[in-house]
Amino acid sequence: MAKKIYVYDITMSNGEVFKNVQMKKSIKVLYAGITDLFITVENEKGQTVELMRNQMIKAELVEIKE
Repeated sequence: MAKKIYVYDITMSNGEVFKNVQMKKSIKVLYAGITDLFITVENEKGQTVELMRNQMIKAELVEIKE
């Protein structure tokens, strides 16, 4: 089974936009955990970034890579 990579454009409450953020799971699955305050993602430069889920106001799915 091929692994999927979910690519999102995420807008934070301060107006900062993270484009082409790659996640190994869909954001819906990541939000299922009540205790997870931070979501570790990879930005378009390949850097690992910790996003606080309470500050995300929009996550637009760009594509799903297989």
